[in-house]
Amino acid sequence: MRCFVWTGIILVSISVGLDARAAWLGEHGFRESVVKVYATIQREDYAWPWQPAAPTSGSGSGFIIGKKRILTNAHVVSDARFIEVQREGQSRRYAAEVSFIGHDCDLAVLTVRDPDFYAQAAPMDLGDGLPDLNEEVIALGYPMGGERLSLTKGVVSRIDYQLYTHSQVDSHLVIQVDAAINPGNSGGPVLFKGRVVGVAFQGIANAQNLGYAIPLPVIRHFLTDIDDGVYDGYPETGIAHLETPNPAMRRQLCLPGNDTGVVISFIDPFGCAIGSLQTNDTLLAIDGHAIASDGTVRLDGQTIDYVELLERKQCGEAVEFKVWRNGQALDISVPLANRNDPFAFRYAYERRPEYFILGGLVFAPLSRGLLMAVGGELNQWQAHHLLYYATFAKVDGLISGRDQFVVLRNRLAHPVNAYDAPYLNKIVREINGVPIRSMQDLPAAFSQPTNSPGRSASAEPGRFHVIRFLDDPDPLILDAAAMTRADPVIQRSYNIPEISHIEPVGARK
Repeated sequence: MRCFVWTGIILVSISVGLDARAAWLGEHGFRESVVKVYATIQREDYAWPWQPAAPTSGSGSGFIIGKKRILTNAHVVSDARFIEVQREGQSRRYAAEVSFIGHDCDLAVLTVRDPDFYAQAAPMDLGDGLPDLNEEVIALGYPMGGERLSLTKGVVSRIDYQLYTHSQVDSHLVIQVDAAINPGNSGGPVLFKGRVVGVAFQGIANAQNLGYAIPLPVIRHFLTDIDDGVYDGYPETGIAHLETPNPAMRRQLCLPGNDTGVVISFIDPFGCAIGSLQTNDTLLAIDGHAIASDGTVRLDGQTIDYVELLERKQCGEAVEFKVWRNGQALDISVPLANRNDPFAFRYAYERRPEYFILGGLVFAPLSRGLLMAVGGELNQWQAHHLLYYATFAKVDGLISGRDQFVVLRNRLAHPVNAYDAPYLNKIVREINGVPIRSMQDLPAAFSQPTNSPGRSASAEPGRFHVIRFLDDPDPLILDAAAMTRADPVIQRSYNIPEISHIEPVGARK
């Protein structure tokens, strides 16, 4: 099932008269607490990374919480150059700024410096727990089709674990509501018995009466995380597992019991479990809760995936596993932290893309942004490998000796690179005999051209740049002096302000 982030989600309307709606809002004091968010957004252009895309304008919703803060979606304000907010009944907009943003959970906190904005507005309270299936919830916000506050109702149809499409990588708990979807309501509160239990955030294209809200556990995790003034994000154990209902598999693993445990099939080298757990370990329990053969645990009378218990952990805490290894049960504590993973390929926000240009050849690291820029080309055989490396490089052990995959992404046409198009979208292995571990290696590698495609740099001045690629035996050979002479001409012709932008390793997050 493919999901898309929209600027809104609105629960299906029922027959609520204008007077009844106004009375309900006034009775509960919510009219003054729901906010319309106006944002001027400027995304980066990963096809031509030295220039950002044109600014666009959009709107979403939000609501006032404690400490004079506004809670909304990260996707409403990410890459925003200017943000304004306006409450129902106010005649003016107020400038706002992002105080905290969690792209992995699609939540953000805004603040307004002008105290007049908060006049006569009470913060909305968070609920004590999630509604049950078929319970009625209320959504407030500013969906398309009008300028005034909208109140709609719907029914909870599922509470599940789903992809959060803002980062296009992270999955968390969601509330699914039997509801229609309209742009503009993103970031608005979803209420149950007068308290916030969710934040409207995404839907499924072409699906009728179906939408999602970020539920209370994810909201509380985010707000607790930022209490110390820093957003750390969700720790990742980096575990992939196989279910164990197969009797033959259970006998081979010598597992105790008939419905116990899942076996670890892969441990991410950048995850928290590395060094503590091992492949072929069977997870029997997590924090004292038995894990069934389908990966579920029983908690508060409900059956949930065991990963949902991990969702409740903050960086700096630990998770306790009971593990079956080599015929015996072990108690293993896994410390949790948000470790930098350059191969997670989350979509990046508030960050300039890296690039390096030489002789009109544009090099860039493999990233989610680059894959989206390649777009339809991924369906062509010349670009299939990019999707493969982004998906399977860690699993297949192809990241050894690398911090990034460097791609020859584009060509700025000039006589010096007239025959180089067949090499586009290939991943660089080495340049002039220098292995390319990351973008940072490019300047040094190109500073030492070679005299022969078969040799590294010698004592004689080099004449050629020899670029070798993964999965291609034929190198790209270029005249080094001609490329150097062409650089200023290409830079002027294509109006390129900087010939490169490469981040220090420590700045990559």
